[in-house]
Amino acid sequence: MRLLAIGAHLDDIEIGCGGTLAEAAAKGWETYMLVLSHSDYVDLDGRVFRTDDQAMVEGRAAARKLGNAELEILDFPTKQIPYDFHVVEAIEAPLRKFKPDVVLTHWPHDTHQDHRATSLASISACRYFNSILFYEPMTPSGRSYSPFRPQVYVAVSPEAVQAKRDSLLAHDSQYKKYGDIWLDAVIARGVHRGYEIGVGHAECYETLRWQWDLSLK
Repeated sequence: MRLLAIGAHLDDIEIGCGGTLAEAAAKGWETYMLVLSHSDYVDLDGRVFRTDDQAMVEGRAAARKLGNAELEILDFPTKQIPYDFHVVEAIEAPLRKFKPDVVLTHWPHDTHQDHRATSLASISACRYFNSILFYEPMTPSGRSYSPFRPQVYVAVSPEAVQAKRDSLLAHDSQYKKYGDIWLDAVIARGVHRGYEIGVGHAECYETLRWQWDLSLK
């Protein structure tokens, strides 16, 4: 089985579905991470929080923590990822090559413009794929006028939770920017989602569509 996760920036996948990737890898799935931007970040005052090179080094280290997921980084501009045919075709290329059984991507009502454009481009690119899920947004980009609807849950083992935590810590620039509260909040949300289904930790998804293969054991 093959699982492909799509993110606008290096760290989006780890936050939204890192536990699922680690769990899938531990169970023998092939995993692929597609990130659309080099993910540098400069604020309105010109302060540099993360350079391209720093983000890519951190992203590759994080991917190794999630069961050595294959990582592809594209070069669309951070904060200006468009929703157009260039992005759709850039996503379509690895889809054709990897042929995933399941695709995970951003929620289309995310309040971050890059996340929203990535989600819409993913929907277009995945028009011939049958199992596509949206991972849960994280504050501040999740403060939408539309509620996220948790429909599919993945139970995440303690080992996969640790792998997710380690992948977040690999993003040292983000950890320094947001601090312990960021890390604690991401992990605590997984505890909350786990409580909803009676397990220690979980990640949840909203469904675009899902093919239920009854032949799988």
